[in-house]
Amino acid sequence: MREKAVIIGGGIAGKLAAKALSHSFQQVIIVEAGQECKEKVPRKRVPQSYHPHVLLKRGEEAIEILFPEILSQLIEDGSIVTNFTNDLKWHHFGYWKRRFSGEFTLIQQSRPMLEWHLQRRVEEVPNITTRYETKTEQLLVNKHDHTVLGVRVRSCKTGLAEELDASFVVDASGSASKNIEWLQALDVKVKEERVKIQLFYATRLYSLKKQEHPEWQNLLISPSFPDNPYGAYIQTLEDNRFSVTFSGYANAHAPNTNEEFISYAKKLPVPDVLRFLEGAEPLSEIKIHRVPYQVRRRFDLAKKIPEGFLIIGDAHCRFDPLFGQGISVAAVQALELQSSLFQTKRADKGFGQRFHKRISKIIDVPWEMATTEVLRHPEIQGERTFVQPYKQWYCKRVYELSASDPEIYSRLVRVMNLIRSPLHLFHPKVLFAILTNQRHE
Repeated sequence: MREKAVIIGGGIAGKLAAKALSHSFQQVIIVEAGQECKEKVPRKRVPQSYHPHVLLKRGEEAIEILFPEILSQLIEDGSIVTNFTNDLKWHHFGYWKRRFSGEFTLIQQSRPMLEWHLQRRVEEVPNITTRYETKTEQLLVNKHDHTVLGVRVRSCKTGLAEELDASFVVDASGSASKNIEWLQALDVKVKEERVKIQLFYATRLYSLKKQEHPEWQNLLISPSFPDNPYGAYIQTLEDNRFSVTFSGYANAHAPNTNEEFISYAKKLPVPDVLRFLEGAEPLSEIKIHRVPYQVRRRFDLAKKIPEGFLIIGDAHCRFDPLFGQGISVAAVQALELQSSLFQTKRADKGFGQRFHKRISKIIDVPWEMATTEVLRHPEIQGERTFVQPYKQWYCKRVYELSASDPEIYSRLVRVMNLIRSPLHLFHPKVLFAILTNQRHE
């Protein structure tokens, strides 16, 4: 067993990575800049904790492998169990999806609740410790053999700096990571792929004025560029709460008052969100989060990344959060890390490069899905390849057909949940339906 590993960042990706490393290292240290949070409340340094999150099926499966029985524990604590195709009322590209009881059962809860359970499970692992209120300032590297030596950290309380020695450092510090800066100082160049989405999402918690629950668990009004740039999502949460989220791209104005919230609901192509708001009362302030870019850092293509330095989660690739892919991808990456370490007795030369190439394949599909859709917006800046219009045309036809065809909808859901590759949508039945312009009302 290897001696010591350090994880930069104690968020969800960091917790998942810690569990993955705990089987292969005698000591795993999480370095977290924020304070310890012992309650199921949003963390100050995590603005997205005020907003809804989604666990895709493959992400659920990965988390369950890393933390056995955690899904049952989440359900016992009040997580909502949903059937994807039956409990989601979804307006997409001008049509409502036909609802039916499908193959995927998912669970949902507030992000603070998920983080609380992950933290509790991490604390049960004896060789994992967390250093709270501690910032990571520098990656330490042996310049002779280009291997990781550890990190330099500084206490937020005392201001004192120290060096933590480690042969393995995993950066799970999120989109604000300094990994590019550290690598540039070592003359390592990393290509970035950026899409300037200038996204906002505004969320408020509600309860119902009457006890009667809607006939859905989740309501989704997807933007369909360029005709309808407005999006909305209502998610049922534990404790009889609902999160209502509006979204907009290309630097659109975010609603920050009650009147603007109602006004935004009126802009949507269907009245369902407005009706919900009329029968609900707010439980919280409106929280607004902005994401200027969707960014993918190509560590899989970089040369001379120090041996023993790995990057996962948003520190590696920041997705458009409205697609709900980030946590699930981080979970699959952590599981891949655990598997990769099991397969080798030590982190030998080239381990990091092989790992980054493996997780690049995990990133490929969700990145392409999100990018293809968001680049329909004429004001969003990003590289538009010559094949993209064909992809967008094909995807739009799949979306339209999936509204009334349960088999095509099921295929789409499998791809969205990262269970099957996009090739699953090129089945002869789907191709035939598209080429013959079939749609069953």
